[in-house]
Parts: sequence; structure tokens; C-alpha cells
Amino acid sequence: MIVYRIAKKKWIEDLSGNGSKLSGGRWNPKGYPLLYCASTSSLAILEKLVNTDFDLLPDDLFIAEIEVPESSIKSLGISNLPKNWNDYPSPDSLKKIGQKWIDQNDHLILKVPGAVNPIESNYLINIRHEFIAKIKIVDRYPILIDDRLKK
Repeated sequence: MIVYRIAKKKWIEDLSGNGSKLSGGRWNPKGYPLLYCASTSSLAILEKLVNTDFDLLPDDLFIAEIEVPESSIKSLGISNLPKNWNDYPSPDSLKKIGQKWIDQNDHLILKVPGAVNPIESNYLINIRHEFIAKIKIVDRYPILIDDRLKK
């Protein structure tokens, strides 16, 4: 299965999860590395836009297509989440869910609904899982964000 990740050119091949470890995210507290990916390139773009001021978007954004095994995925549907799961800022309860999932280390990937578009999914990769060596970047290329999205 292919998932998508956007990052600056110098970080696009870094699959360590260190960025989210340093800053935390919707699904992980600081100190817990996690690789955030999306089911489609369009969702990856939307996620980037809602988390970055358009005027501060770097000029050197790349998108990576990452192949992940489908054999170690846990899915969380909206019915399994608190009512405010897609609020901004995100509720701390999601960080606790992510932290527990990382600590249990039973699955390489956690499939969650996208907060910006719940019909699509985000894929969280637990870089501490034993199957981490099975993920690989199959392609990467520069991506330009259309200025019309500023509106």
C-alpha cells in the first residue's frame, strides 16, 4: 500500500519521526516519534495547509510515496474517538490514545480519520515497531501548492 508524506526537500527521506517527537502532534505527545502520512496526496496537501500559514510554506516542498505493509494496521473509526476528536487545537485525549498505541507496539500503523477530511484516512507509522524496516520510499518529487488555495 502507498501512503503520502510532505516535507522540505532536506527532510523528505527522513523517516525517523523526529519532527513529531520534538513538537508533538494531534496523535502523539512530545517525546514520542511518529511518522504522519495520508491516504492520498491531496489529503497530505490539505493537512500541510491547515498546519502551516500559507505565506510561510517553504519553496522546497516534496512529496514522498511510501510503501507500507498492510499486515500490521490497526484502524480507529470515528465511533471509537471522543466527540471533539477533530477540534483545533486537538484534544489531549488523542495524544493519550496515540501514546498508548505506541507504547503497546502491537502494530506498525494506526489508521485514523483525517481531521480535515474524515472521509479519507491518515496513517500514523510507529517508528519503534519491529516492522519499520519494511517501509520504503518508492518515489519523491517536488510539489507546488496552487496559489488559489490562499483564498
